[in-house]
Amino acid sequence: MPKDERIYIGVDLGGTKILAAAFDSKLKLLATEKAKTPREADATSVVQALADVVRRLVAQAEASSGREIGGVGVSVPGPLDRAKGIVRYTPNMGFKDYKLGSELSSLFGAPVFLENDVQAGVYGELRAGALRGKLNAVGVFVGTGVGGGIVIDGKLYRGSTGSAGEVGHMILQEGGAACGCGNYGCLEALASRTAMAKDAIAQASTGKAPILFSVAGSDLRKCRSSVLFEAVEGGDKGVKKAVDRAASWLGVGLANLVHVLNPEAIVVGGGVVTRFGQKFLDRAIASMEDHLMPGLSGTAEILLSELGDLAVPTGAACIAIEGSRRDEDGPARDGGKR
Repeated sequence: MPKDERIYIGVDLGGTKILAAAFDSKLKLLATEKAKTPREADATSVVQALADVVRRLVAQAEASSGREIGGVGVSVPGPLDRAKGIVRYTPNMGFKDYKLGSELSSLFGAPVFLENDVQAGVYGELRAGALRGKLNAVGVFVGTGVGGGIVIDGKLYRGSTGSAGEVGHMILQEGGAACGCGNYGCLEALASRTAMAKDAIAQASTGKAPILFSVAGSDLRKCRSSVLFEAVEGGDKGVKKAVDRAASWLGVGLANLVHVLNPEAIVVGGGVVTRFGQKFLDRAIASMEDHLMPGLSGTAEILLSELGDLAVPTGAACIAIEGSRRDEDGPARDGGKR
């Protein structure tokens, strides 16, 4: 089947959910599927769940289009060896030097390409979202943690070992809150949903967030973005204070990125930003402006993600489309079918 008539799959493999989307070669969305990621499972269980989601998705897309699968892009949180299709390590999923690319390629009978999750999201925004037409830009995604990606001359910049863009681990406050990476005062420890939840629960314990306390008590796992948002909308002053504080710290991080990279645009997305929207972003922008050196104010356009939850699957599918085309012109790469 000609490559322009095939379907391409983009998968966002996250710690809590697996979201997959099918596209044609021109990035027209054909179908979506999602499922919960097995909790505290080994790699085999996660791969099985991912494969089940993709099979259901392909069945949907094939039924509606009659096309066969041309390639699969899978985004994974954590360090990768893209050329060999190996996941070096992913917390909570049991991956350690795992040959995910070749295993999935055998299951699907199609080339598979791996990408870091947030870098895939930034690439999705670059090819089909808020960063279209931008040459030098940054993406910052705020969710359970804070991740990022860098675009230089219209291409993803991955650095010497492929891990460039870990903006969530810029240290902003010496001796600040503990971060999951082991350091203290990282942007992620100050501006992520996890940081907001810890702050909000502390407020709830003093009676300043009764709505949140009635829903979540002191359980961090129940403090999803939607729960925090509803608490703010309901008038919980303590939760609003926690969210505003996180937005202000995000602004400090954005100022650092402007100082170091001088991008023409920064796209901000992720679950927290999707839920809280422009007001959250406006707070971050005000803080950023307060921390910029003279002469740099207004040099970077701050944009909301246009693709939302589909940013990562879209970017992963783009990588599959481009990788499959390269493979047809030469040897397979990135863990694809050989």
